[in-house]
Amino acid sequence: MFSNLPMNICKALSIQPFKFIGKKLCPTALLMPCRYYEELNLTPEDISAGSKAFATIIFLIITSFSLILDLSPLLFSSVALLLAYIIHGLLMRFLPLRYAHERLNIEKYADLILNTLLLALLAGSTFDAIYFVAKSDFPQVSKDFEKILFQVNNNEDPETLLLDYAKKQPSITLRKHLSSLFAINDLETTIELMKDSTQSEVRNAYDRFTIELDSRLTLTIGITTFLPIFLGIFLSINGFASSPFILFIIPLHICLLYIIKNKVLSNRIELVG
Repeated sequence: MFSNLPMNICKALSIQPFKFIGKKLCPTALLMPCRYYEELNLTPEDISAGSKAFATIIFLIITSFSLILDLSPLLFSSVALLLAYIIHGLLMRFLPLRYAHERLNIEKYADLILNTLLLALLAGSTFDAIYFVAKSDFPQVSKDFEKILFQVNNNEDPETLLLDYAKKQPSITLRKHLSSLFAINDLETTIELMKDSTQSEVRNAYDRFTIELDSRLTLTIGITTFLPIFLGIFLSINGFASSPFILFIIPLHICLLYIIKNKVLSNRIELVG
């Protein structure tokens, strides 16, 4: 429940005029995650609109607080704008980050999953292939195949279900090879085609993981090092060096560290090997 709270907030706040703005400023990076997490019933426009609406609410609350208490409007407006910008970015990146985390987690086992499917197809039928993957305890994929197995038991076509699953699959390896699995009648030929490409794609997944890790570390260093310095200098310039309000930097910094730890550095993915 709480894991989907940011997206529930976006869905609840996806109202006009933010819906119009969200549609105009909607990044394409949200398309695949929204398609994959269809159970959330969210569109990219909903996330874009909701994140902008929530950021606006945070900005208005902080600035109103400063006006009510007759505090420095320039200072609190700047802090409010900064927090609104950070919150907007976190909400916009929440689903793509989860999607990327799941993609890397699946990519690690993609070769084993495909081998399991191929061996089951050689020895039996499409139903057997789905059954063996569903019972193999692969991260996320086995749960997805259990749902497919349930649908097959309700007289739905297994090959059609697998092809539909492949179209929205985050793992590039599975998306590519699940689609081609039934396109070639000769399974021996399929095995030869997959042998080299799956290993290459796993290495590419490792490269993407390390690049993403570099970006996360850069973001972490920037926020944890330069943001407190920037706020401290800004407060000092505006005559708040001896004011108790400068102590707000400490809880703000702690909150940012907590968010970074859970949303930016939380992907516990072992290196591919």
